[in-house]
Amino acid sequence: MRIDVLTLFPKMFESPFAESIVARARAAGRLELVIHDLRGWASDRHRTVDDVPYGGGAGMVFTPEPLAPAIREVKGRDGHVVLLSAQGRLFDEAAARRLASLGHLVLVAGHYEGVDERVIETDVDEELSIGDYVVTGGELPAMVLIDAVARLLPGAIDAASLQEESHTSGLLEGPQYTRPPEFEGRRVPAVLVSGDHASIAQWRRAESIRRTVERRPDLLDRADLTPAERARLPRPAAKAPVRDADLIAAYRSGVGSYRIAARFGISPATVRARLRAAGVRLREARSTQRGPTAAEVVRMRATGLTVRELARHYGVSHVTILDRLKKARK
Repeated sequence: MRIDVLTLFPKMFESPFAESIVARARAAGRLELVIHDLRGWASDRHRTVDDVPYGGGAGMVFTPEPLAPAIREVKGRDGHVVLLSAQGRLFDEAAARRLASLGHLVLVAGHYEGVDERVIETDVDEELSIGDYVVTGGELPAMVLIDAVARLLPGAIDAASLQEESHTSGLLEGPQYTRPPEFEGRRVPAVLVSGDHASIAQWRRAESIRRTVERRPDLLDRADLTPAERARLPRPAAKAPVRDADLIAAYRSGVGSYRIAARFGISPATVRARLRAAGVRLREARSTQRGPTAAEVVRMRATGLTVRELARHYGVSHVTILDRLKKARK
């Protein structure tokens, strides 16, 4: 794999990747990592890369030049361009595995108040965020992404080490123990020293599920569980009912039924039915296409996203995504 990084601070990447797994992957020729100073594409003597935003506001914004020419030159014919941004889709293990299957990544380390939207529309394939918080720039998120992807490359680490890790099957990894067998009066669970490998595997699976239920119940919907395991999960807490007043207020503010449905976790048909029942006169259906174009859906589908992941990404129903894919095949 080749990973190119466009950044304002190339020296930040020197130390983190001089050690450990990423360094070994580079030395073995499994990963080619190239860091580019974005200012190298600036044409003025001050090497300017940003400007004040139109409409006013605090901060600065990356300008289309030199960013767009830099992306196009580094991307070549096969690069997949990722902008590290607080507004991006959450980067997770599934995204790491999807990106690790590609041959060439171009990472753009965002900065300041963001990037001119025209560059995102024409030259960025996807935006990713490492969490729902803000850091000072895209360099640290880019490093996190590189590390998560590099360790998945064939031969980077022992393949067996990847099989039972947290998030590999949608579950957290269970507790681990090592010598001594007793520490400060607390003993290692007896099953782990029993030599019964079937019982050990069963215990680890149960502990993995238990820990996920306790710490990250939000992962359970997508976890790889058998029907019997899922049947034994505790019942989720009941969701607060959606009030008609909230639906009406959202609709009258101009928001469409699809976005309201996504916001409250109900179907668009339910939203419209409840609005009618409440005496709200519904607006005429839009004549223009709703949501992404067929070309946009096909491009993102090619990166490995599922239909439902695409629906969440674009804020539309999975039926809309299927419709766009069908149109693209005609």
